Amino acid sequence: MPEELKQDLPEQTEAVTPEYGPAGQPEPEAEAEQPPITPDDIIKALWDKDSHGDNLTVINFALELLDTLTGDVTKKLAELTTREPIVSVFDIGGYATLRVTYKYATATDFSRMLTILEDFAKELTEFSYGKHDDAYVPRLNVTVRPMSLKGAMITAINPIFHNVQPHDPMYAECNELQMLFTPDTLQFYYDPDFDDKAVSDQVRAEIAAEESIRTAAERKKPEDEAYQAEREREAKERMDKDYNLSGGHVIKEAYHGFGKDREKGE
Repeated sequence: MPEELKQDLPEQTEAVTPEYGPAGQPEPEAEAEQPPITPDDIIKALWDKDSHGDNLTVINFALELLDTLTGDVTKKLAELTTREPIVSVFDIGGYATLRVTYKYATATDFSRMLTILEDFAKELTEFSYGKHDDAYVPRLNVTVRPMSLKGAMITAINPIFHNVQPHDPMYAECNELQMLFTPDTLQFYYDPDFDDKAVSDQVRAEIAAEESIRTAAERKKPEDEAYQAEREREAKERMDKDYNLSGGHVIKEAYHGFGKDREKGE
């Protein structure tokens, strides 16, 4: 074929031969890569719940003292790990806002969490005014793990402001903690190789205890219902025998008054 005609032909590509496995069947195509996990994915996972309706997000507060020269932790002053509250993250006015909402303002973990924050504020004030040894500086670590998204984590350090408020303007109790962080002190992390077993033993024990309590309650429920039915039957029998609602026998033809008894009518 003349050389000038060869140049006018489209370039030919080599045929692709499918790869075959040991059984002579074509090899399955590689699975498509999963899209990367984004901060929005982690934020949405914070609200996930298990089959019982319990929160699947764990939050940890750790108040520590750091060596000002090495940055190493010299002392841990307090720590709290719980999955009782609902955790939310927002961007408000350029600040990272983390909200921790409890069902009840009287929750024990809520009180402990506020105490840790107060201790942090006290330590930071004393450090700022040189009231104790400058060899260490206080740090409050807040770590949030949505357990439904393996390997996801949010970390925040040293809130610049916090307040307690109702979770809803129409709600009377102050059951929500709001903390503000500078954008560079609240970070999102995702490690798909994270080992779930690394979750705090305290949290795992809490989950196991909750499951045990729930199971025991379910087993005891028929007994409680039978006991309640028996008490109601006994109460009805007493009522049928002229017993009043307070458990005392009704005295027929009794006359009562306030102060001086009324005279019996003819």
